Amino acid sequence: MDENLKKANFTKLVNTAAALKNNGFDTEVFEDAAKAGKAVLKLIGKGHSVGMGGSITAETLGLPAALKKTRNKIITHAPGMNDSERIRIWLKAQAAEFYIASPQAITAKGELLFIDGNGNRAAAVIYGPRKVILVAGENKIVRDMDEGFWRMRNVAAIANNIRLKKNNPCVKTGKCEDCASPERICNVVSILLKKPRLTDYKVILVNEELGY
Repeated sequence: MDENLKKANFTKLVNTAAALKNNGFDTEVFEDAAKAGKAVLKLIGKGHSVGMGGSITAETLGLPAALKKTRNKIITHAPGMNDSERIRIWLKAQAAEFYIASPQAITAKGELLFIDGNGNRAAAVIYGPRKVILVAGENKIVRDMDEGFWRMRNVAAIANNIRLKKNNPCVKTGKCEDCASPERICNVVSILLKKPRLTDYKVILVNEELGY
């Protein structure tokens, strides 16, 4: 990345971090994914339960494999599980000591936006885990709520539809069609305007493009 653009993005992240802190969220900014990943591992430590949804950001940071090496138990669904198995796992993940997720958008005012198909991740980032760790790259910073909603539906959702091989209209048109498809993955939205009083958070912003 061009060094001038990288410096501009870092300034944007610092300003967003200040807004998040003003909203009650403990927030740190890191120059790259490697440093951010090490910070998450240090925060969690060894031998804990860690809930996790399907996060490309977490995978890019190498967190699932690294956490397993330090004797942490990863609680997440897997391909081939039926609905009852998935629900059982989602409830256990929501009650874990730590939960790792990535918002689909963060506004300049420090608001965190999440979109989900079944609501398991959208629910877990609100209440349940002892500590919620939210990791986001600079590509997820948006001006305001309107841009955040647009990004969730026209960037994150479409990329995830392609990744999950969903046969939804947006895959063909390249834009959200607000469909009624049975495979739709945009059914639930969670917005954290301020820090919920009884949930502990750590927000980690990374000066790289990460996830969707």
